[in-house]
Amino acid sequence: MTLKYRILIVVGLIVASVFALFPRNVTERQRRPDGSFGYDTVRRVPLKRGLDLQGGMHLALEVDESRGEVPQKSEALDRALKVVRTRVEGFGVSEPLVAKSGNDRIIVELPGIDDPQRAQEVVQKSAFLQFQITDETQALEKALPRLDAALRQRGTTSGPGAGSAVGPAGAAAKPADTAGGGLQSLFTRDTTKVATDSAKQDTAAAPVVGGQFSKLVQQGGMPGEYYVAQTDVQTMESYLSSPDIQAVLPPGKVIRFGSDTTSLGNKTYRAMYVLDARPIITGEFLTDAQPNTSPSEGTIVEFEFNNEGGRRFRNETAKHIQDFMAIVLDDRVMGRPPVIQSAIGTRGQITMGQGRDLQAASDLALVLRAGSLPTPLKVAEVRNIGASLGKDSIESGIRAGLVAIGILVLIILIYYKFSGMLAISGLILYVLFTLGMLASFDAVLTLPGIAGFVLSLGVAVDANVLIFERIREELDRGKTVRLAIDEGFGHAMSAIVDSNVTAALTAIVLYQFGTGPVQGFAVTLLAGIIASMISSIFVVRTFYMVWLNRARTAQTLSI
Repeated sequence: MTLKYRILIVVGLIVASVFALFPRNVTERQRRPDGSFGYDTVRRVPLKRGLDLQGGMHLALEVDESRGEVPQKSEALDRALKVVRTRVEGFGVSEPLVAKSGNDRIIVELPGIDDPQRAQEVVQKSAFLQFQITDETQALEKALPRLDAALRQRGTTSGPGAGSAVGPAGAAAKPADTAGGGLQSLFTRDTTKVATDSAKQDTAAAPVVGGQFSKLVQQGGMPGEYYVAQTDVQTMESYLSSPDIQAVLPPGKVIRFGSDTTSLGNKTYRAMYVLDARPIITGEFLTDAQPNTSPSEGTIVEFEFNNEGGRRFRNETAKHIQDFMAIVLDDRVMGRPPVIQSAIGTRGQITMGQGRDLQAASDLALVLRAGSLPTPLKVAEVRNIGASLGKDSIESGIRAGLVAIGILVLIILIYYKFSGMLAISGLILYVLFTLGMLASFDAVLTLPGIAGFVLSLGVAVDANVLIFERIREELDRGKTVRLAIDEGFGHAMSAIVDSNVTAALTAIVLYQFGTGPVQGFAVTLLAGIIASMISSIFVVRTFYMVWLNRARTAQTLSI
């Protein structure tokens, strides 16, 4: 290759590297302040900083076996990893990390996160979605004597819920009417508005009077709906989790609390629903979910089933016209169950309920799109890394890099003189090429990455040392300067390629099987190896050719 083309290639590499390192405007899918997603033009800064430099959140998740042993835990964790990764990628965080650690943990790192609690909830949420019909057989009322008797047999004569029944019968209608005012129309165009059904809506009954269990519940305004004082919810949940109570609960029915509360006077109540245990459909058929707002219903989440799910949903809802259907997410009823007015196809919507903003709808839509976790996860470790640590890390990394470069420059200049100066020039371009390469691939700069960069400086110098020593050997044999340079580069080539390929393979293995910090080190090291080969083999030789072209009669070489 002629000197002219070599110079053009070097200049081209310099220009490309400088261009990659300049901030630029790009169109990206971004999370907006209201919680929705959209395509916005943003100022993109190259070489984004990782968790250890920018600060953020580190989560370690494990399989939750508190409810029983999970079979094939490793396989379940692999499936959970895909779900968590999908959720995190849609969370709007730049360069997150989701990786499996060992056979029992998932590591999640979110750089620059500003709401750790929300991130933890989104990642950990099971997102198991079910559509269940509310009970119309008064199964709970029929089972109340047995439930009260079961508590008496346990010796429960007093407790936190004693005397906390809701007041007179008229009070029951108020919370039911309040709850039902704007929460009846929960579905999209596939349904009509829920009409007033006097047989179901206007039958707010008096409080159920009886034993300890009965005193905690207040009948609501629809079949299968009850109200429990918020102060008694924990007591009721402890009762329902008791094996004695579970043994006498109505067969084929499940009891689920609502996600919303209703205030009446100075007391707050939570809805409780008795539902058919068999869901008419689950979220496994869901293909899309998007947040939205409705003037009449507030914040909603619109969802869509696949073709098979649409057929099942249409067939099942056709069997339950005029029945109430609860939308249950992670064992919580979302909003108030609507009346099924007609068969529903592939599209529907979930009303978020009282006091929920668009951010909550966006998070719900995100976890629904990602799918439910195949096994529950618990947070084994959580660390919030502050920006101060990142600042200290950057300063330490820069200081280490400057010290390393200073020592290398000093040794090379003293030992190799003029040739060392050419090597230093190549080393400067090596730094530029490495940073430009990392920026081109949107790499994230981490503290281990800085360590990899400093280490690759030694790799770059090592190639120059091999070349210079071979040139000196050729000069000692009496060869001319031009021939010695050509022979030096030629004979050192195999050793340079061997050492760099070995280091590159090591970096590839580290990236493939390592997690975040190890991967950051591997990426930077690999980019440095490629840049070092370009700078030592191509750039430094081009510098020699430029010098030889200007000093054609040179008889000696300062090396």
